[in-house]
Amino acid sequence: MGSIGDDIRQAFSRGNSSSIQLILVNLFVFIGLFLVKLTLSVSAETKPIADGMNENLCLSADVPGFLLHPWALLTYGFINSSILQLLFNSIALYWFGLLVQDFIGSRKLINIYFLGYIFAGVFYLVSYNLINMTNATVSMSSLVTGSNAAVYAVMFATVTLIPDYEFYFFRRFYIKIKYIALAFLVFSFFNPTSGILNLGGAGLGYLYIKMLRLGIDLGSPIEAVQDWIGSISTRKPPKRAYKSKKFSHSTVGKQGNYNVKQEESYIPDQEEVDALLDKISVSGYESLTKKEKERLFRASNS
Repeated sequence: MGSIGDDIRQAFSRGNSSSIQLILVNLFVFIGLFLVKLTLSVSAETKPIADGMNENLCLSADVPGFLLHPWALLTYGFINSSILQLLFNSIALYWFGLLVQDFIGSRKLINIYFLGYIFAGVFYLVSYNLINMTNATVSMSSLVTGSNAAVYAVMFATVTLIPDYEFYFFRRFYIKIKYIALAFLVFSFFNPTSGILNLGGAGLGYLYIKMLRLGIDLGSPIEAVQDWIGSISTRKPPKRAYKSKKFSHSTVGKQGNYNVKQEESYIPDQEEVDALLDKISVSGYESLTKKEKERLFRASNS
């Protein structure tokens, strides 16, 4: 159990593992809600509280319900209605999320996930009420979860980035990810509620990458929130005052040669390597200094 806990802490401490972090958050929320509902459902007095949790956390598509619980537009993106939905979302987030991280960085993946389900929620609200106004016979749920929409945003962001990238299945078939994502989106319309939500998420994923290529990052506000949270959680160690020492020229020369030799034989530990990989994930390889590149090279050959 200790090693599992260490792995989880490491996943959240590293800046280049957003896909794993999102999978774990969805898993923890699913298990937590299940246990809370199970506990509250035992008693007849607390059962109404368990029944009302969905109304408070899931997105209500009718206007009065949404106005009563507007915060659900933020919370519903981490709600999975079944184990199968959680399993599909976890696999898709792992496959497609890692590709997004490799190409544009871990922070951009967080942006796409959050913007995906928020945009999909607004899109579904508008669609649901417009369809109801036309009296069309379309079966749509008034209470929805949005984790699927966020995952479809990640999928179609990946497709927009690298449409011809291929997944290898059963050691026999290569299938381009654009066909995989499109097939899942089409099949999701067998349930109109899921189809409309997923279409909204997919549209945001496509739009995000297109705008990013134009130099516009739609996720800047989300990154600002991440930076603010990071500044609160990170405590800077107190500065220490050091007295300068005087050295003769000969001493400085010898010390300089020693430092050069020491640097050439220095092998960074795993923590330093992880920090360098995080920096590459966020800002790209060229953001490394010459010394950092040399250290990473030595670590890879050790």
